[in-house]
Amino acid sequence: MLDKINIQLIKNKYKNQANIKIKKYNLNINKRVIILNQEELKLTEREIDIILFLNENSKPQTVHNLQNVVWGYSSELETHTVETHIYRLRKKVKDKFKDDNFINSSVSGYKI
Repeated sequence: MLDKINIQLIKNKYKNQANIKIKKYNLNINKRVIILNQEELKLTEREIDIILFLNENSKPQTVHNLQNVVWGYSSELETHTVETHIYRLRKKVKDKFKDDNFINSSVSGYKI
């Protein structure tokens, strides 16, 4: 009985991860793709983490906050890791979907 419950929970998790709405896109974590109008763009695991974190927060997120939550950095070291990943993710989305506004930036931080 416990095995049946566990199997059902795994199936439900898999199904829930197959269609997450992000703006006008659908994110499929299982396939690691973001989809718009039947067009798919492959994503890395880190890109998915960034998208999910930004999507879960209505307020812009600072570089420091992204470092702490997505990367698990706890130090105050200067790094351009976040900016580099955001830049590459924006470029991929723009090249594939012609969307310049997928991730917006402001003085307060980054936001989807």
